[in-house]
Amino acid sequence: MNDEHLEELLPFYVNGTLSEPERARVEAYLQAHPQAQAELQWLRSLQAKVREEVPPVPEDVGLERALRRIRTEGPAPQGARAAAQPGFGERLRGWLAALVPQAVVRPALAGALALAAVQGAVILQLLDRQEDASTELRALRGSVAEQGPYVRINFKAEAREADIRMLLVGIHGSLAAGPGQLGDYYVRVPAERLDQVTAQLKASPIVDGLQVVDGLPARQ
Repeated sequence: MNDEHLEELLPFYVNGTLSEPERARVEAYLQAHPQAQAELQWLRSLQAKVREEVPPVPEDVGLERALRRIRTEGPAPQGARAAAQPGFGERLRGWLAALVPQAVVRPALAGALALAAVQGAVILQLLDRQEDASTELRALRGSVAEQGPYVRINFKAEAREADIRMLLVGIHGSLAAGPGQLGDYYVRVPAERLDQVTAQLKASPIVDGLQVVDGLPARQ
């Protein structure tokens, strides 16, 4: 592994994402090349600056339940990940090349900017999802009558989001609120169909529990 390749690994060394053998080779390179310490310190300063300027992401409602579902469904196949990663990396390189001449950007700087771009995109996506969920919940709260009955539903941890949506469509209910902090979904159903709907929900293998309530929980 030549020095140029080891220099390109510096951003990943700062992020702590290298394997143990790669990390050992980079540390040996840093000891043999004191001038690389300045670049290492610059990368660490960049990382600290990004963390300082990014606002904290509020805890998503039902986050723990969502994480359990993700673990249950498992990661994407390795072949699919391997096929997707090179294309994304090439797009990032092209984007950086369009912004700054390649003669100016050193490989390590390009890697650091790419990592910062990825981190920023992920954070913005999470913030957008949180804002969209809050907007949707406020719209639902304003469009439904406060008078019940409502069915409060809790789904099992292994329940998939697609299955939950299919079930809610199948009972022809109106989602009034949720999922809440504890994973509660509040569904409004016509009073004359209440017995039929509750029986259908109890028979579903993905429902962990349900309760008929007269109103929605107080707004936070």
